[in-house]
Amino acid sequence: MTGRFHILVIDHDQAHRVELADQVQQLGYTVSVVDDGRQAFALMAALKYDLVLLSSELRGMNSYQVLEHLRATGAVEKIPVIVLMPDEQAIHIEHYLELGATDYLVVPTEPGILKQRIALNIAYQKHTIAEQHTDRTSDLLQIEHDVHIGRQIQAGFLPDHLPELDNWEIAARFHPAREVSGDFYDAFMMIQNRRVGLVMADVCDKGVGAALFMALSRSLIRAFAQQHTTLSWTNVLHDDQPSVHRHGAGRSGRQAPPSTGSVALHNAVVLANNYIVTNHVHMNMYVTVFFGLLNPINGELLYINCGHPPPILIGPEGVKSELINTGPAVGIIPDVQFGIEQVQLEPGDTLFSYTDGVTDARSPNRQFFGERRLWALLNQPYPSAVGLLNAVDSQLHAHIATADQFDDITMLAVRRTLPT
Repeated sequence: MTGRFHILVIDHDQAHRVELADQVQQLGYTVSVVDDGRQAFALMAALKYDLVLLSSELRGMNSYQVLEHLRATGAVEKIPVIVLMPDEQAIHIEHYLELGATDYLVVPTEPGILKQRIALNIAYQKHTIAEQHTDRTSDLLQIEHDVHIGRQIQAGFLPDHLPELDNWEIAARFHPAREVSGDFYDAFMMIQNRRVGLVMADVCDKGVGAALFMALSRSLIRAFAQQHTTLSWTNVLHDDQPSVHRHGAGRSGRQAPPSTGSVALHNAVVLANNYIVTNHVHMNMYVTVFFGLLNPINGELLYINCGHPPPILIGPEGVKSELINTGPAVGIIPDVQFGIEQVQLEPGDTLFSYTDGVTDARSPNRQFFGERRLWALLNQPYPSAVGLLNAVDSQLHAHIATADQFDDITMLAVRRTLPT
């Protein structure tokens, strides 16, 4: 049982060193001997020891300095150190223990006492390490369990089903890079089921903090969007109706007539932004958001783009345009006014929105997927929104291959089907 344990003896006195080594070997242990601390450190860097016998009477680097070095490197937390000292030095034992020694022996000592103290110290250290390993394993299992629960909770913030509408197809893909994600998407009915809210968003960070911020942002946007959405003449004729511009006309271009739901769209983003800036600015986090409001009857889409990668409008012949930014990311500037753009989805058109995890996806040699590859895919014909997402998904996974996924990947496709 003892032969598998390796003990290091540090003692400058050759006679003491040889005598002590003989005693330890007779007890069945493997022994290494050195006459100073620096030799000991070199050996300990190369070999694994189960216990150190340290003489209090060293030349050059003294025993205090040896213990200080072992404590600085973390060795005393793994290897018990027994200090060997003459009886008149026993008054200093408290200082040795403060430096990390686990025990001491007055020399000369009886072989029986030496055997007992070595065995007790090794057994205690092994038991302590086993307990620490058990505690770490338990902690890791608890963390893993908590993160799993967090992922389940976060999944509850994503839509469990997407709206099903005549002449429309809505499909999504969501691939978190970690157990939890800072991306989110949403599609929900508004204005007495006469409009569809479409949201694509990305929190500026990753991990648990981003996931919590994602939950906050998603809840605020959804709650404010559905807070005052009753269809009435005041939605259309209210004096404070936010301005709506036709997509591509520019701010100096012709303003579109007031559209139902523009107040709800505008308020949802403004109120969410002000709430985050007022209450959570210390988090130094923000979220890019695309929020569209679709009229499924005529294909009219009102939208606010808060610093998000522009969604892409695709026609039967390929890419038609990008939906430009109309304001900064949410959570940065208080009381900012977000512009509203209007775009038309014709039969056969598809709106493709995504987070930057798509274009930032990296190959094993760290090349980005990039906008060029994405646009090449979007310019090809697809029979459905699902077919488009499947194609992009397939190319992304082929590009990433064996590399770790760099960022969360989220996509949403909304297609107005051709009349039959």
